[in-house]
Amino acid sequence: MSPSQSIKSISFLQNLLLSLLLLTIHYPLHAEKEHSTASPHKKSHHMKMKHGGGHHAGGHHGAITKGIEKFPTISYTDNKSMRDIQRPALPSMQGDPIKGKQLANSKGRCLSCHIMGAEFDQAGNVGPNLSNYANLGRSRDYSFQQIWDARAHKPNTLMPPLGTNGLLSAHEVMHLIAYLETLNTPVAAPARPQIDSPNYYVAGEDLTLADIYIEEGQALFNKLGKNGQSCASCHTSNNAKGPDLKNIATSYPKYDHELDKIMLIETRNNHCRQKYTNSHPYKLGSRSSNTLSAYVKYLSRNTPIKIVANTHTKEALRRGEQSFYKKTGQLSFSCANCHVDAANKWLRGQALSSIQAEGKHRHTAATWPKHFVALHDLGLIGLQQRIRHCQIVTQTYPQNLGSDEYIDMELYITSLANGLPMQAPTKSKPRGAE
Repeated sequence: MSPSQSIKSISFLQNLLLSLLLLTIHYPLHAEKEHSTASPHKKSHHMKMKHGGGHHAGGHHGAITKGIEKFPTISYTDNKSMRDIQRPALPSMQGDPIKGKQLANSKGRCLSCHIMGAEFDQAGNVGPNLSNYANLGRSRDYSFQQIWDARAHKPNTLMPPLGTNGLLSAHEVMHLIAYLETLNTPVAAPARPQIDSPNYYVAGEDLTLADIYIEEGQALFNKLGKNGQSCASCHTSNNAKGPDLKNIATSYPKYDHELDKIMLIETRNNHCRQKYTNSHPYKLGSRSSNTLSAYVKYLSRNTPIKIVANTHTKEALRRGEQSFYKKTGQLSFSCANCHVDAANKWLRGQALSSIQAEGKHRHTAATWPKHFVALHDLGLIGLQQRIRHCQIVTQTYPQNLGSDEYIDMELYITSLANGLPMQAPTKSKPRGAE
């Protein structure tokens, strides 16, 4: 049986299973419909900030928190700098431990990084265990400053400047301190599995609903454009007008001499669609863009990634690396804070992969597009969509898909996977799955 026939057989079974599931599962309304009752201001703001990809009609929507545009971003035209360290006086109030506990589990985000009470089984371990904080002998002045702006104690801390950057008020910090002062019973870190490798299913090899994306992409590859031509018209053995695409995706993002810019697989697909099939380009992040790029990358399955550093890519690689390590946003986080400094630890209920030159998960770029499922299902998304989603979650104002900033970062992250096999498209493996 050929790979195409095998994929179709798997897809038939999956479609049958999916049809049965649809009869029993009530799907929530699409994000746009969920916000249809919002005020005109809120609705237009939400719509403006949506980003493509995802399940159902092709869009996962992420609302950007108002005000985060005031903080540094990875934009090359951004001249904003981090706020100076603040050292305010200790407020003259005791604080309410009940309110503090509520803040720790919500606005304060404490449980994302710290183990506190025994009842919080999803607490992270990026920061120190605070379950015995009352017995550490910390003064209130120290505790207040640590929460308000820990840079006063440690310049390169991973602790966000919660007060300086306006995430918490002075009174809220005092409520947190009052709660910390009640924590006097050590709580051991919960037993959690190490991130397995690979931590994904490979579409077309493992039985997964992600297999359908290969078939969809292949259909788009063979779909005739307005002039009666298709991708297959140039890139099949019978119509070898263009290069063999068998292993071409492993070198992307790639500098194009004719266009004098770095191209993604997605933008290369669009360029060819416009030039050779007289067809419209696919919107970056759309399902069509993601499935077509997934199929082209599937044609390079198991071929080693080979990003070339030369005179045309050297500067872009440098900029991408700088963006990866740059602290941005209201939480003052960088990609490296999670995927280098805190790699292999847990952020709330989610494990942090080690994306670095010698990291266990440096293969990451070889797995996208991916049907991404973490705390919620984003559907099939590309690497830039994942970067954008992370920035929104960590309170950084994001860039547009296809921007120079995202292209350079994708180039850099992909270069970390050099020599490792192309695996895209894939699907996230649920935590604990074999």
